[in-house]
Amino acid sequence: MSRHERDEKYEPINWHEIFTKIDRDQDGYILRSELKQYLLNTPVSDVPLTNDMVDSMLYHVDYNNDGFITLQEFYGLVNIPVDARTQSIVRRALVTTAFSVAPRSQVSHGDRHYISEYSCCPPPLFIPLVCAIEIGVFVFYAVKLGGVGAYSPVPWKSPLIYDPHKRAEAWRFISYMFLHSGYVHLVSNVAVALVLGIPLEMVHRSWRIFILYVAGVIAGSLAASMLDPHAYLVGASGGVYALMAAHMANTIINWSEMPFRWVRLLTLLVLMATDVGVFIWMHVSEEDTKISYVAHLAGAVTGLLLGMATLRNLKEYKWEQALKWTGLVIFLGLIVACIVIQVGFPDLVGLYPPFPPKRGNLLDIGNST
Repeated sequence: MSRHERDEKYEPINWHEIFTKIDRDQDGYILRSELKQYLLNTPVSDVPLTNDMVDSMLYHVDYNNDGFITLQEFYGLVNIPVDARTQSIVRRALVTTAFSVAPRSQVSHGDRHYISEYSCCPPPLFIPLVCAIEIGVFVFYAVKLGGVGAYSPVPWKSPLIYDPHKRAEAWRFISYMFLHSGYVHLVSNVAVALVLGIPLEMVHRSWRIFILYVAGVIAGSLAASMLDPHAYLVGASGGVYALMAAHMANTIINWSEMPFRWVRLLTLLVLMATDVGVFIWMHVSEEDTKISYVAHLAGAVTGLLLGMATLRNLKEYKWEQALKWTGLVIFLGLIVACIVIQVGFPDLVGLYPPFPPKRGNLLDIGNST
C-alpha cells in the first residue's frame, strides 16, 4: 500500500490544499484538459482510469462547461458519485499529482487554454470561400469591362451592386460585398479578411464568423442607405471592419486567457490607423474616389456590439455576460429600426422609392467600400 493510499485511509485530507498545489498559477482555476492528463497519466492503480471515464467525470463536475475546474467543482470531483474503487483511484491520483506536479511554466493556464482552442478540424471554410468568390467576381468584371486599375473597374450595372434606386431587390444589401472598385480595394479587403478571419474561425468556428461578417455587411448597407441615401455601394469593408472590431472585442473579453494580448491589440490599432491614413491621403490628393466610410463605421460598430455575443468567451464573468446581452439588444434594435424606416418611412431620410423610376438617368455618385 502506498504512502498516499495510507494517508487517504487513515488521515483526513485537506482537499483545499491539494487543489492549491495542483493550481500552479494560483488563480483559482485548474485547466480541465490538464487535470484530465493528470488523472490518466498518474500511476496509482493496476487498472487505470479510461479516457471516456475521465471525460465523463470532468464533464459532470465542470458545471458551467468553461474548460476550467474551480475549487467548488474540484470538491465535486473528489466526491463524485461513482463506485468506491473508482473514487479511491481518483482521490489517490489527485493526491499524488499534488505532490509531484512540476513548477509553473512560463506559459500561463490562460495562454495554454486559448492556444489549445485553435483547431483545423473542421478547417476554416467561410473566409477562404468568400475571398475566393470576391476574387473570381473581380476577375469576371475586369475581363468583361476590358481592363483593371487601382480604382477600377466599377460595375455600375451589375445585379450585385447596391443601387439606391433598386432597394426592393433586397439581395443587393448583401451581394454588394462581392464587388470591388479596383485591385487596391480588393487586395486590402481580402488581405485583412484572411489575416483576421482565419484565426477567428479556427477558435470560434465558421458559423460564428459567418454571422458576424454578414451582419457587418448588412449593417453597412443599411447605415449607408440611411446616412448617405444616394450612394452606390461595393466592397466587403462592412464585414472586414466587423472582423477587426470583433477581434478587438475578443482580445478584451479574453484578456487574461489571450497570449500576446498587447501585440494583438496594437496590430489591430495599426491596421485601423493605416486605413484611416489612406482615407485622409485620398481626400487630400488627386486620387479621391468619393468613398463613403459609413459602411466601415457601421461594420466596426457591428463587430463591437455583436462580437461579444457571437464569439466564444473562454472564461465568462457576470459583467461580461451583461455587456454581451446589452450589445446584442442594441444591435438588433438598430437593425430593426433601419428596416422599419426603409420599408415604412423612406421619406424621413430622403431615400429613393424602393422601385427604380421608369425614366431618367442614374446619378453618377461615388461608391462605398
